[in-house]
Amino acid sequence: MNKIGRSLFNVLSSLIISCFFTLALGSSLWGQSREIAHFTVKAGDHHRMNTPVGVSLEGMSLGLQTGQELQLYEVVDGKEVAIASQLDESGDEKRLRWILGGETPRGRNRNYILKSEGEGRAPSPADSVQISDDGMSLTLNVDDQKVLSYRYVPKPPPDGVSDLYARSGYIHPLWTPEGEVLTRIQPSDHYHHYGIWNPWTKTSFEGREIDFWNLGDGEGTVRHKALTQTTEGDIYGGFRAFLNHIDLRAPSGEKVALNESWEIKAWNADPEQDIWLIDFISTLNPAADSPVTIKAYRYQGFSLRATEKWNDETAVLLTSAGKNKSNGNGTRARWTDINGVSEGGTSGILFMTHPGNQNFPEQLRIWPTGANGGEGNVYFNFNPVQEQDWTLWPGNSYSLKYRMMVYDGKIDSVDAERYWQDFANPPEVEVQPTGLAGSRVLVYTRNGEGYVHKNIPNSIEAIRKLGRKHGFAVDASEDPSDFTEENLKKYDALIFSNTNNDIFNTKAQEKALQKYMESGGNFVGIHSASGSERDWPWFWSLVGGTFYRHAPFQEFSVEVTENDHPSTSFLTDPWVREDECYYLKQLNPEVQVLLHADMSTVEDDQKGDYPGEVFGDTFPLAWYHEFEGGRSWYTSLGHSIEDYDDPVFMNHVLGGIQWAVTGGSFK
Repeated sequence: MNKIGRSLFNVLSSLIISCFFTLALGSSLWGQSREIAHFTVKAGDHHRMNTPVGVSLEGMSLGLQTGQELQLYEVVDGKEVAIASQLDESGDEKRLRWILGGETPRGRNRNYILKSEGEGRAPSPADSVQISDDGMSLTLNVDDQKVLSYRYVPKPPPDGVSDLYARSGYIHPLWTPEGEVLTRIQPSDHYHHYGIWNPWTKTSFEGREIDFWNLGDGEGTVRHKALTQTTEGDIYGGFRAFLNHIDLRAPSGEKVALNESWEIKAWNADPEQDIWLIDFISTLNPAADSPVTIKAYRYQGFSLRATEKWNDETAVLLTSAGKNKSNGNGTRARWTDINGVSEGGTSGILFMTHPGNQNFPEQLRIWPTGANGGEGNVYFNFNPVQEQDWTLWPGNSYSLKYRMMVYDGKIDSVDAERYWQDFANPPEVEVQPTGLAGSRVLVYTRNGEGYVHKNIPNSIEAIRKLGRKHGFAVDASEDPSDFTEENLKKYDALIFSNTNNDIFNTKAQEKALQKYMESGGNFVGIHSASGSERDWPWFWSLVGGTFYRHAPFQEFSVEVTENDHPSTSFLTDPWVREDECYYLKQLNPEVQVLLHADMSTVEDDQKGDYPGEVFGDTFPLAWYHEFEGGRSWYTSLGHSIEDYDDPVFMNHVLGGIQWAVTGGSFK
């Protein structure tokens, strides 16, 4: 090994030792309490009562990888009051959910602080919403009171009835808080009725007409396929189930025509447990290369067959349009309240539909007064396809959202409208991530003689967009005369975005940067910032190294070295992207590596000379370190213009700015 090689080897060894030491120290620091964000919940134009709310945590470093737990506090009269919340990871992004407890008058705001807490945190209570499984059905319970059961094993028909009527994938029983069962299955008048279910009556698939509702015709059926997720928690519990709509008369045998997923959430919304709130989302996807057309018909979709106790004499129905059981059939409504006799007096279900649904507000199918001989004749559905066809195209997803409020006693139309507004127009949640709000940064883009990146205007606008979203001010300059001790005092961080070559004109400007860092200033470097000031060793140490060369622009794998940092905590591992793989020299052994290149995925004819011979199969791409009283974060990624429209890359940069400004400091 030559002298230069030995020197680089020694630097790498120091770097690795430093990384391990800093990791150990960092894990201790990240175990303390820190603020993540402030939330303002706005009631808006509606009076709220025990309302579910949620907010995206996208781009926020939560510290969960290091054993931290989230704790939400409401700020009441200047004091922080701990309240229950729950992390929802069922969708494409992490969301925090909680209940806006008690009454919130229209126009009022309520304020919250989300913290990440470690040791010393009060133990979490037992989950209030739990799931039991008897091998045939899942049952959701709130504080040991039954809410609903989902049947995933086929229910055989009554004796002497065709096996075609067997079915799975439905809700029954649905209980009230006092334990009254409000649903019914397989009644002798309609063996294909199954509590709460969601089939389609008239469909067209590959030239065949298929009825998935009237099971006795033998054209189609619906079967539960799989349970892919169950959730228990203090705020909600639920499950995700997949169902198949099966064409029983396909030429080559049974064929799945339509896939459906159900996402069910039961909310622990009422501290007195006087009501249940249940969300139902059905997502439909054609299962083959052919479309499925749901043809207009009078009954199909999200449906209820109610308890046999309810009939013309013992139950009443009221829609948001003021219609009732005698005149509501075929009309449109955003909610329908159905109430009838129960052991304790009366009980009911308020059905609500969402403005985002197909053909909102959907038409209703209601058995009118006198139907079914007047006995056990409470039947209802929201039908988005009562008067016009709906074609579902392969490769697309179609969702329908509903909410049920189940209760004992009675409600009036004012109550019903308030519950619907909570569902259709939930309170707005304004987010202010802590640490950056109120900060000011300078984006510096000076380039000396040589190559100038075309991405600079895009990077400035992208960082300004981050500033608008997260509450920090952004100044941009390519003028080195801005580097004076007095001027730099205005900034919480200096962001060198794709600077390159000689970027200062005088020693005084260089001295101002040094003084800024010594005074506790913060530095963020993006991509070719490492190619700046190539003859100034102090600047190399600030950045963490100095540019040597790069491999050709290409797709390669970026591996996450540290996954609990705000700039990396959300990344997939590996993170496959198109970029330039930068090679730096004079690496500062104090840096803590965040990302590294998998060199086996980088095509470069010269990588055997450097760095391959010395560094093997990896090379650092992003890092951070404390430096002369301040903080420095650098990423070598970000060559293309498109990177600055990429939310993943910009979250990477945002996390770097967050760390530079706040240092992960904890309260």
